[in-house]
Amino acid sequence: MEKLKFPDNFLLGAAAAASQYEGAYKQDGKSLSIADYKTYNPKVDRKKINMNEIECYEDVFLQLKDTEENKIYPYRWGVDFYNKYEGDIKLFKKIGMNCFRTSIAWSRIIPEEGVINYEAIKHYKKIFKKFKEQKIELVLTLSHYDYPMWLVEKYNGFANKDAIEKFLEYSEIVLREFDEFTNYWICFNEINMTTHSAYTGAGVVLKRDNPKNKEIKYQALHNQFVAQALVVKLAHKINKDNKMGGMIAAVNSYPSTCDPNDVIINQEFSQINNDLFFEIESRGAYPKYILNFFEQENIKLNISEEEKEILKEGSVDYLSFSYYMSSVMGQEVLDKGGSTLFFGGKNPYLKESDWGWQIDPIGLRIFMNRLYNCYQKPLMIVENGIGVDEKWDDKENILKDDYRIEYIKSHLKNIQLAMQDGVECIGYTAWTALDLVSMSTKEMSKRYGFIYVDIDDFGKGTGDRKIKESGKWFKKVSDTKGEILWD
Repeated sequence: MEKLKFPDNFLLGAAAAASQYEGAYKQDGKSLSIADYKTYNPKVDRKKINMNEIECYEDVFLQLKDTEENKIYPYRWGVDFYNKYEGDIKLFKKIGMNCFRTSIAWSRIIPEEGVINYEAIKHYKKIFKKFKEQKIELVLTLSHYDYPMWLVEKYNGFANKDAIEKFLEYSEIVLREFDEFTNYWICFNEINMTTHSAYTGAGVVLKRDNPKNKEIKYQALHNQFVAQALVVKLAHKINKDNKMGGMIAAVNSYPSTCDPNDVIINQEFSQINNDLFFEIESRGAYPKYILNFFEQENIKLNISEEEKEILKEGSVDYLSFSYYMSSVMGQEVLDKGGSTLFFGGKNPYLKESDWGWQIDPIGLRIFMNRLYNCYQKPLMIVENGIGVDEKWDDKENILKDDYRIEYIKSHLKNIQLAMQDGVECIGYTAWTALDLVSMSTKEMSKRYGFIYVDIDDFGKGTGDRKIKESGKWFKKVSDTKGEILWD
């Protein structure tokens, strides 16, 4: 088979999130975000994490705010990228990255309602200038699971329509202040998380056993869609070259059997978890199947005629998504209550990671083709990687992560094959450049990086950075524009 290559303008790099790697949670006037209150549980069962366990109810919220000395807050220290950025960016260049996706902490820019933190803006500009010097293109995410606590406490996040205006105010500051550093933006990280965990996805605290909780989640999601559409229009007004992407966590699934009933169940599962979000971001209107779903679930949303027009006028420029795994869906899976993060079942033909995530690179090609053929918008894969509990070999001074090389390699090859199929794909950012705190389990030991960071689950360690074998390999991938993948 011929050796495929990425085009010269293809964005190839890695990604991170401010709350998971910046640290410095009180530095330069930053206020606390929802991430700063999330704790690590050393007894966590890695394979039994589900969305119900990361939902936040009023009683849980009060417990989260009850800070105790014996609680472990890993997001607060991260890996201190905020202060170690110069050395880290040089390492990013050394492993061949030509782009880097990161987020900006809303709680740094607006630490209190109505207060603009110019000290933080100044510091971010220093960081972004270093990326520019190294010729690393930035993809900037406006919101990545770290809503300011003031937004939660005063407005209950996006459950309140007032949050739309607050987000627009923040976004305008960011879009104008950092305009010189990039034209690639993402509004909300994995916006479909809101319907699974409203607190993580939209900063919403729910009342336990409230029969209207599902309605509240979808109202918060609608408010996010309106906010995003307004930001898209604003971004284009500020700079005609700006490209604003919509993003979801890809929930790629297959029917659990060839029984037509299972095929229908899987279709509905995909519509609710994937298609709905891309439909609204791309076409600006709610499809009939979700209106039927709302009627079945007695969900009544507050949607004005003006908001309907805003959605139509604010469609995104490209579609982006995270892709880690796939699952199966059918009647038997529903009867069992599901088993993965998004309630799909296990596929007997696929291997899985130590955290129970099934590895499916061919599924990425399938998903890309379906997505592009449906919406005809450029695609960007902005998260993809494998978390492993691994240790640096001090004796040999090496970390041989062949499993990571194989994982990334197989997914990149399927991206190339999808592009050969006719899919327009503009970039790929692996999760992640350097080890950081895991979102799902709050662990450092769930390591994703091309670069090892000597910090453990309790924040102990030297903080030293060392390039893993996967990082050295990624440099070769970059230098050959992916041709080496086919050796």
